[in-house]
Amino acid sequence: MDRRQEILTLIKTLGISINHLAGQLGLKTHTLNYLLHDSSALDDELYAQIKEALDNYQYELRLFDNDEKDTLDLFDEDEQHQFMGERIRLFARRKFGTLKKLADAMEISPQQLQQYISGKREPGSRILMKFLKLGCDLNWLLGGRESNESYRIQKLEARIKELTKGLEETSEKINKLLGNQNR
Repeated sequence: MDRRQEILTLIKTLGISINHLAGQLGLKTHTLNYLLHDSSALDDELYAQIKEALDNYQYELRLFDNDEKDTLDLFDEDEQHQFMGERIRLFARRKFGTLKKLADAMEISPQQLQQYISGKREPGSRILMKFLKLGCDLNWLLGGRESNESYRIQKLEARIKELTKGLEETSEKINKLLGNQNR
């Protein structure tokens, strides 16, 4: 999957409108459409900006964007599995960093997880419960729509990561200072 396909898949998976994304990037909608569909090159800077906007989108509280029709056809199983696979990848990247770490946390093999991602297997209730226990919003995983509780959890998890990083940095500085005083 090239960068352009990755971006288009994420846009569809997250259910973000091109208008909203264009506004976040400071572009006109038709310009962004051209860059994503017709332009011959997607440069590193624009790619990074789009990825950042898409990553930030997950944390925005979207109360009134139910005006758009849900484009996920529940009877098109291939498309549903593809999107679920993308959401599993996204969950793994956000929460665990890698698919291997997610598989380890779920106590399944990476090959089994890959089968769920590729749509070769459907996750049963046991696997769905494992996702739930790891903090995955099943409404989002199965249907692409996040609940407000999921939004709050993601915000809290992001804040915990931020505070943990700050605590680690502070601890390192204290250890350095104490090490310098003992000399």
